[in-house]
Amino acid sequence: MVIGVTGNYCSGKNIVSKYLEELGFSVVDVDKIGHEALEVKKDDIVKVFGEEIISNGRIDRKKLGKKVFSDKNEIKKLERIVHPWMIREVKKRVSKKGNWVINAALLIEMCLFVLCDFTIGVDTPREIAVMRGISRDGISREEAERRLDAQIPLKEKKHYVDIVIENNGSIEDLKDMVSRVLEKFGIKV
Repeated sequence: MVIGVTGNYCSGKNIVSKYLEELGFSVVDVDKIGHEALEVKKDDIVKVFGEEIISNGRIDRKKLGKKVFSDKNEIKKLERIVHPWMIREVKKRVSKKGNWVINAALLIEMCLFVLCDFTIGVDTPREIAVMRGISRDGISREEAERRLDAQIPLKEKKHYVDIVIENNGSIEDLKDMVSRVLEKFGIKV
């Protein structure tokens, strides 16, 4: 079984994925695969974005992020470089026997939802996401808002997900909602 979990920046999709992992699923974290892709595709990325994104011989994600999150065309350039490799890597991992979760903000945009038996969209009010981003990532309000603005809102992708969970309560509330979703799809918790 493969469950897709998606949502925008700081929506709670990582908490949902971690809970599913506690229930015995193996998690494919597409964000982490993206970090791997930065190294695998480093030379191609530097050709497009310049040497100034390098620190200590590696791509500095903060420097790259400042370049790409300020311009949707720059994001598209980066995605054209890293997404094909990332998609192949996700497919390779979930093709192995077992129960999997694909945790991906861009589950829909990367067409990874086609690998899933069902998908969960995690939604949260914008202000909560901004505050989580400031707290979790130590970034400014403006940077958190830029990251949210760079993503397609979940409401525009809802027809691609099987169920949407509104994450505006406690972590326990979120886990309870996930448990109910799993039961709905015939998975014993």
